[in-house]
Amino acid sequence: MKELRIERGLRQEDLAGKINVSQQTVSRIENGENSLPADLLIHLSKFFHVSADYILKLSDVRMTQEYRIEVERSLERNKAFCNAFERLNRANQELVIRLMEQLDESQN
Repeated sequence: MKELRIERGLRQEDLAGKINVSQQTVSRIENGENSLPADLLIHLSKFFHVSADYILKLSDVRMTQEYRIEVERSLERNKAFCNAFERLNRANQELVIRLMEQLDESQN
């Protein structure tokens, strides 16, 4: 858990807030002083997109099957978008870029 937290650039306080526990709980779990409750294990697995076995150090496989499928689908969508974008002429590419910027601004 500590390794995953540090990779994400999170302090113990940050992770605690995201998973609704105290900083002391995170510290105690990382130091092996507290066991990891099943509900928290599931929450951490989803938060970090890794298997529960990886968090428990029972496996070297990080990604859950569901997350791996999600990533692969996202890559395929991005590839299809990029291919379609590259087929457009320069004027239409610029139009798409401006539209995307406007849509992004309207969401924020």
